[in-house]
Amino acid sequence: MNTLSHQSPLIGPSFYSESVVTAKAMVRKTIIRKRKALSNNIRDEKSLAIAQRLFGLDEFKKSDAVLCFLCRSNEVQTDVIIRESFRMGKKVFVPLVNIRQRNLQVTQITSLDIKLVIGDYGVREPAPELQEIVSPSCLDLVITPGLAFDAFGNRIGYGGGYYDKLLKKLSRGVTRVGVGYDFQVLDSVPHSELDKSVQFVITETKTLKCLN
Repeated sequence: MNTLSHQSPLIGPSFYSESVVTAKAMVRKTIIRKRKALSNNIRDEKSLAIAQRLFGLDEFKKSDAVLCFLCRSNEVQTDVIIRESFRMGKKVFVPLVNIRQRNLQVTQITSLDIKLVIGDYGVREPAPELQEIVSPSCLDLVITPGLAFDAFGNRIGYGGGYYDKLLKKLSRGVTRVGVGYDFQVLDSVPHSELDKSVQFVITETKTLKCLN
């Protein structure tokens, strides 16, 4: 287990303390450096192991409508997850970044062979003519990226709060799964009440059912 940990005091009910913001920035810098150091081959090997663990999760097997992010180069590679979801007959949805509203919207895809374009923050997304925004209420399992996680399901993203806002819109029965490499799971991560936790964290060597 990685030993990087921080305290996470709060100074009020509706905003982060300076300590939390600073601590998160330190974690992001450390993890981004470690991810960039991975070769493509090692990244792909770890990603495949993560996908295989996800496929063995009962909640994934039982799900009908899965939201999965379209990965960037250093993230866990998710195309294999999406293709297997299609093979299993699941409906697959991907997030769309809406910078103006500072949130994520949801659209369904029918294949990875459709026209994809590079959207905001360098994230792949369906071409505009293929986007049909739907309510997150149609989902029953969400696979989220993250820079760091802990055993309580706390998650550090990239700092925009996009996934926190989306996760808060989900009904109680929706399973929230974070995926990352072993070195992204820390003893504890700085967080506040604005952050939304995940129920499972899956790495290349472990499946954690979180203590939240």
